[in-house]
Amino acid sequence: MADSAQLEHRLFDAGAFRAFLETRPSEERWELIEGIPMQSAAPRIAHQRIASNFERHLNAALRRLRPTWRADREIGIEVSSRSAYRPEPEVTVIDAATDTERSYTDRFYLVMEVPSPSDRGRVFESKLRFYRAHAHNRFIVVVEQDRLAVALHERPDGGAWQITTLTAPDDPLLLGDLGRICTLADLYADTHLDPRR
Repeated sequence: MADSAQLEHRLFDAGAFRAFLETRPSEERWELIEGIPMQSAAPRIAHQRIASNFERHLNAALRRLRPTWRADREIGIEVSSRSAYRPEPEVTVIDAATDTERSYTDRFYLVMEVPSPSDRGRVFESKLRFYRAHAHNRFIVVVEQDRLAVALHERPDGGAWQITTLTAPDDPLLLGDLGRICTLADLYADTHLDPRR
């Protein structure tokens, strides 16, 4: 089985990476970061529930306030076939009219990541820089899976990125003109960190 260490000697662009993905079993999850294919470990159940909770609450808000947008799980982001990046965040907000036959998008408005402790460091910071550089992106939501904590990166009206940290169960997750999406307790519902248990 190919892994990141075996592939580091060759730098990929997104087009070559897409061709590489076609050779891999569909159950594998890969991302392209700085030209290097990186395979993700199987996520913990808490990770999946946090992402699912966020997607459900966010889509409810989008249906009411921004029906031209849609939140979807694990979509590749490929802004150009020559890009050295093709990450796959847990949740991505895209245009509702995006062709659903595609496996990736080139335009996004929000990404949500649930990093594992091993995801921290240079690679994760590189992904954040990629997300911030996208002209249409307005929000990056980073949710911890080992403690109640959310870092909300927001770029209001194309200005400078601002970061708000949320740590209390009743803290509301506010996303600009979309308003209140949910509380931290809602994000962590049905996990080992659920404050309502």
